Amino acid sequence: MTDEDVKAAARRFFEEGWNAGDADELKAFLSEQFVSHNSMGVKIQSSDDYCRGVVSYRAAFPDLVTTVEDVIAAGDRVVVRGTDRGTHRGEFMGRPASGRVVTASWIEIFRMESGKAVEGWVETDTQGLADQLSS
Repeated sequence: MTDEDVKAAARRFFEEGWNAGDADELKAFLSEQFVSHNSMGVKIQSSDDYCRGVVSYRAAFPDLVTTVEDVIAAGDRVVVRGTDRGTHRGEFMGRPASGRVVTASWIEIFRMESGKAVEGWVETDTQGLADQLSS
């Protein structure tokens, strides 16, 4: 895959997988053995774990819109910077639904092998999100 192919796949991953909840699109991008290193304290050691995480997040924020701000690809890495916006309608981070509209920024770096993400590092403004849920 070229860098441009990887960038297009990453955009589809977020636009179709996260925004539309398309598990097939998530799995098209992720290796079955995908491992996430994340700032949310969520254990993800497979593409199935990741898909369950997306389902859970979308249940908490059913009107979720993930906006991809930047995608940079070089070698075996692709970096995506984005913003999530949604209404807190379900339990999240131990907090019951509040009805609050929240915004969370994040950056995720994926390591690619054979056209699939095998590892990822995501940094999210977890404290900012928690503050929005409790204010």
